[in-house]
Amino acid sequence: MLDWRRGTGVVVAVMGLSGCFSGNATSPSDPTPAVSLVGPTWRATSIGGQPVLSGTTITAEFSTEDRVAGTSGCNRYFGSAKAEAGRIAMGPFGATLMACSPENVMTQEFKYLAALEAATSYSVSGDELRLGPSGADATLVFSSR
Repeated sequence: MLDWRRGTGVVVAVMGLSGCFSGNATSPSDPTPAVSLVGPTWRATSIGGQPVLSGTTITAEFSTEDRVAGTSGCNRYFGSAKAEAGRIAMGPFGATLMACSPENVMTQEFKYLAALEAATSYSVSGDELRLGPSGADATLVFSSR
């Protein structure tokens, strides 16, 4: 079983990492309009290709103030999120520090927060949001339904 003190340290370490984003996300040859992430509550359906654990809820709510907040399966999190024309930069994050049981819930939470922090690309198609390190490689999939 995961010691909650060790797990808390991992959460703090993951949240302490900061994402970077520099330069213009669009170019004159890229007429793709930015799709707004603001509005719905996005509910994660998969993390790293695996479905979200039954009985857990993972959400992301983006605001017009370049912020994101939600639940990470056990804890609530919040941080910066700047999105522009398919590019996104998120973090650093803060979160509550409750230990959860069983251990796989905490493991899922660590994976989610790490993937969220690492995301640099997003796409929205209908009611689906995909985040990942590139447009072709989504590590997080959400639904607004």
